[in-house]
Amino acid sequence: STLDPHSFPTRRSSDLLCLLIVIVRVSTNVSTGLAYNQMTGNLVSQANTMNLGKVPNDIVSKLNPIFIIIVIPLMDFIVYPGLRKMGINFTPIKKITAGFVLASLAMVSACVTQYFIYKTSPCGNKINALTKSGRTDCNAPFTVWIQIFPYALIGLSEVMASITKLEYAYTKAPKNMRSTIQAFALFTNAVSSALGQALTALSEDPLLVWNYGSVAVIAALGGVGFWMTFRKADKDEDMLNNLKQSSFEGRGNGDEENAVINGVDRVDEKGEEKWIDVKGGEKTAL
Repeated sequence: STLDPHSFPTRRSSDLLCLLIVIVRVSTNVSTGLAYNQMTGNLVSQANTMNLGKVPNDIVSKLNPIFIIIVIPLMDFIVYPGLRKMGINFTPIKKITAGFVLASLAMVSACVTQYFIYKTSPCGNKINALTKSGRTDCNAPFTVWIQIFPYALIGLSEVMASITKLEYAYTKAPKNMRSTIQAFALFTNAVSSALGQALTALSEDPLLVWNYGSVAVIAALGGVGFWMTFRKADKDEDMLNNLKQSSFEGRGNGDEENAVINGVDRVDEKGEEKWIDVKGGEKTAL
């Protein structure tokens, strides 16, 4: 059954329930964060094992933000409107699910690339260790620009999942709790980084194929779990968008602070929460 915030006796209870709903939905993006974190470490090292030409190995990673800058207006002004004209309702839940799939595909492409690096390199699956020891003929005989696939797929995944997650968190959270839910949405990035530490043992030869493969599987399973859990949640979209917001937005340092000191909380006969100022009577309906 669907939880209905309108069924709760006070608006504050309704706001809290909406907050919990949004927290649960945005907190499931931890597995995509594992894929994003590969960009700043393992993929940069992977670039150094291919034919770089005159390109520094850390320059290739700049493809990701460039791709995001190009894709965002294309999605907003061409793809999404085009889908709406075709009668396809590409809801936030579907976008985030697509983000999981794209993150998984990005790691599959990195995994395949790493497999062929080991297969074609004269140094085999000890390429990083031998390169560090001073050997100069270990690089795989294909261009580093093949990494455009993982970086582009990760970028598109960020557009689908990460941006949508932040937008969802802001638009669906109660007005007076938006900063809280935004903080929680960003906290999932920290959780992803912490979980990434569990994979550091796989970030060395000859286990890098397993590293990328494991992250691909985790992202895929995360996408399946997210879709199975929230696939029916789109029917709540209008309810969450149209829910009447609480008029309570916090108390400042003036009269409201005095009300905190001199007041008590109560619920009147209509079930509405009110703040009672001992000195001056009723102050604010929550």
